[in-house]
Amino acid sequence: MRIPDYLRKYPARGLVGLLLIFCCSGATCSRSIRNPFTSVGPPAPEVLVPGAALDQVIAAVNQNSIRIQNFQTNNASISVPGTTVLPSLSGNIAAERPGRLRLQASTSLTGQEVDLGSNEELFWFWVKRNEPPDLYFARHSQYVGSAAQQLMPIEPSWLLDALGFAQFAPEDFHEGPIPHGNGTLEIRSVIQTRIGTLTKSTVVDAQRAWVLEQHLYDAKGTLLASAIARSHQYYPAVNVSLPQVIDISMPTAQLALSIDVGTVQINQSSLNPALWQLPVLAGYRQIDLGTAPPGAISAMGAPGSNDWNTFASPTNFGIGTPPGVAPTAYQEQPIAAYVVPQAQDSMDTKSPLVPYTQTQFVSPAPTMVQPAAQPIHQQLPPGGIPLGQAY
Repeated sequence: MRIPDYLRKYPARGLVGLLLIFCCSGATCSRSIRNPFTSVGPPAPEVLVPGAALDQVIAAVNQNSIRIQNFQTNNASISVPGTTVLPSLSGNIAAERPGRLRLQASTSLTGQEVDLGSNEELFWFWVKRNEPPDLYFARHSQYVGSAAQQLMPIEPSWLLDALGFAQFAPEDFHEGPIPHGNGTLEIRSVIQTRIGTLTKSTVVDAQRAWVLEQHLYDAKGTLLASAIARSHQYYPAVNVSLPQVIDISMPTAQLALSIDVGTVQINQSSLNPALWQLPVLAGYRQIDLGTAPPGAISAMGAPGSNDWNTFASPTNFGIGTPPGVAPTAYQEQPIAAYVVPQAQDSMDTKSPLVPYTQTQFVSPAPTMVQPAAQPIHQQLPPGGIPLGQAY
């Protein structure tokens, strides 16, 4: 099938843009098809009861996450929502603590088309249909203020959180839980990253502690990225729940995509170390974006087609800025220290919980939503749920 000319003119822009260029190649791709008669397994245990306190919600989320040491799938599919002419992509995804990620995508007709990854030192991406089709990389320590940051508002390792590795770090500030009345709770966090202080909204299933939504904002309240998880699957052998489908959006780049992880293998004895190494692709240059100033991005071109942006518009998901969750700043409040319960081997039983009084919350966006009653402001202390190394 002929590749549209306008897709050849524009290189990838950002993590999602890389995948989008591949999605729009027009090649026939294989889909990840699961047997509809295959048993979905036992239901996930209910680990929270009505009235769960902030520390208990955080502990339940962290306990699920820390059980995942590595993650691999060889039959993922990637698609662009809201379009009927673009094919699904076949992909391999691997992830491993502390912050290793690899996504390789290909088609049955054209072979490998996309390669992106991250390890403790650097991250990289390559798209065959980019112009020029070079392999770009940057060291994490050089990301801020470089051409790499101009390409991507956040680093690729954020995908780990979207895939199911999300945790509440003890050094960050957390507030909630805010009940939404639809079986979900929201926790607001102020987190420290390489690009500065960010605000994160995390929506959690009020019974099973599944992470359903993650929205990340910069210091100005601009929505940088969102991940909406659907169709969670429970893996009883490792006592872990993971999303089957993840919708990812970067509104500032007007880009979005959906990943169906296919058949997932969790906590294999070992993954191939070569997965985490910067690949050497014959015939393609390696370009260090970390040492290039932001203005150098113009040398690589920029997407300029309305069609290019329309294909991946977050509005195809119905995604907009969630109302009242883009705070410009947090007011100084006393912090009540507490000790988060240590992770347990099983979460099938419920511990006694102190009832949490549900109150009416007012959302005067863009300021922080405050409950009518005294809000809960807490910070996880050192020695709480073990997090290992940061991504």
